[in-house]
Amino acid sequence: MIKPYYEEENITIYNDDCLEVMKELPDKSVDLTITSPPFKDEDVNGEYLEIYDLWFNEMKRVTSKVLIIIQSATRINHLIRNYPPTRLMIWGKGFSCYSWRFNPIFLYQLKADYSINKRIWCDMHNFSAIGVKWGKKYHKYQDPVKLYKTIIGMFPECEIIMDPFLGSGTSGIASRELGHKFIGMDIVKEFCETSKKRILGAENIEQGVLTE
Repeated sequence: MIKPYYEEENITIYNDDCLEVMKELPDKSVDLTITSPPFKDEDVNGEYLEIYDLWFNEMKRVTSKVLIIIQSATRINHLIRNYPPTRLMIWGKGFSCYSWRFNPIFLYQLKADYSINKRIWCDMHNFSAIGVKWGKKYHKYQDPVKLYKTIIGMFPECEIIMDPFLGSGTSGIASRELGHKFIGMDIVKEFCETSKKRILGAENIEQGVLTE
């Protein structure tokens, strides 16, 4: 069994390959998964689309109600064709230096009697991308906390939140601020430590239990 990098009552962080961690989780053991997986071929060790398929299937197996994936606009046609979402939202980044100024957000309803359409109150979310002007950036793909809080906040009945690609811990911060339990994973130890500190906040950094 894979041992958590950090664990307390409502926060668990794993420093390992997310596929290996998810294989140890029971079916439908988390309510909602929200994640932004690696976008580029060079960010993965292997053929991107084959690995994405493994990620997607494991996330669906582990998640009981809603699966939310923030992806690159460059892959939107492939993902809609091969992984048709229940609903599509857009993160509009406003004025930025990026050639693609939006990211598609794919939502998958996984439980027949839990309607995501009745809970989504907005499909277009406008939050500026995090750049140098924001100050310190902890991860090259770091997203705004407000974006994740807005999306997760649409599904208040989802008590256990998971992010297999933790990065800088944005999803964990949003989950904690909304009062949910959180499970995060990242293969890079540095990002696990950064996420732990950001999720807990400096005043709470000693309250959990390091298990490395």
